[in-house]
Amino acid sequence: MKFLALTMLLVFNLNILRVTQAEDRVTEDYVRKTIEKSLPYLEEAGVSWIEDKKCVTCHRVSFQTWSFNKAASAGFSETAQKSKEWLDWSIAKSVEPNEDGTALSGETNVDGLAQLIIAHPDGSSVPLPAEARQQFVEMILKTQLEDGSWKPAGQLPLQKRPAPETAQVSTMWNLIAIQQTGNNEQIEKADAKAKKWLAKSTPGLSTEWYATQILLADITGETERLQSEIERLKSLQQDDGSWGWLTAEPGDALATGQTLYALKRVGLSNDDPSIQKAIRFLTSTQTEQGSWSVHGTKAKKKENVEETAVYWGTAWATIGLLETLENSKP
Repeated sequence: MKFLALTMLLVFNLNILRVTQAEDRVTEDYVRKTIEKSLPYLEEAGVSWIEDKKCVTCHRVSFQTWSFNKAASAGFSETAQKSKEWLDWSIAKSVEPNEDGTALSGETNVDGLAQLIIAHPDGSSVPLPAEARQQFVEMILKTQLEDGSWKPAGQLPLQKRPAPETAQVSTMWNLIAIQQTGNNEQIEKADAKAKKWLAKSTPGLSTEWYATQILLADITGETERLQSEIERLKSLQQDDGSWGWLTAEPGDALATGQTLYALKRVGLSNDDPSIQKAIRFLTSTQTEQGSWSVHGTKAKKKENVEETAVYWGTAWATIGLLETLENSKP
């Protein structure tokens, strides 16, 4: 009788645990409502940037088109046309000569070019046109440094992490982008040079460093390294389900959305506890305006919530959440 009673008690407790876990799971409907709330903010602040700044930046316009293209593939209405409009504008700006006519504008913003390639793959609602893709790849390859790395664009070198780490991250994003376009002798040569340079790097201080590691390992088919990097990235998750932009800092939407994107792209299920915790963090910390509060990523502005970081973080949070939707396409 005691054995039967203990067995029944164990089954009862397991059933309670299952119910509790099911209740704790964030529903897809709620995730969609969170995304619906963020899109108007991304559109308004993004269009304002295009109209006022008239430049394609690596922290704004490419993430604007990325968010809306991903939303279109996930079935959100009126997002495909907007993404295409902004993408067309970005392409035109990137292939026009710079002020002194010595180069194309995109050559000074290869980080942005890489983001646009990744954001608009073939098979998505708004793919990057083949001609533009080829032009972007050529500019990225042209600007690779002799040592195999790429120089971070714009104000990225001013971030609150060591400059060599920022260069490593930019180099990995560029590799991810050009390898997504296929392979040829020129890409293989650039890839080999970059990997030789990256092999000298040590573990970074930023979560982005770890996220790009697993994305690159997945593309290159390094299975053992991929699994090791996934576990290392998951181990950096904080108790509230977030990741910090710097791993030692409190978590934010920028790093959490970025990590959620990376983990989902390499095949983690929504049932994985780390994924559910990240979803819960993002869906519970969104502001009434549809954005997320994010401190500056620059060394001089790290103590304050900065508009640029808020936009960047909101875009990454949206992209990461979109990756968790079951009917989301490439």
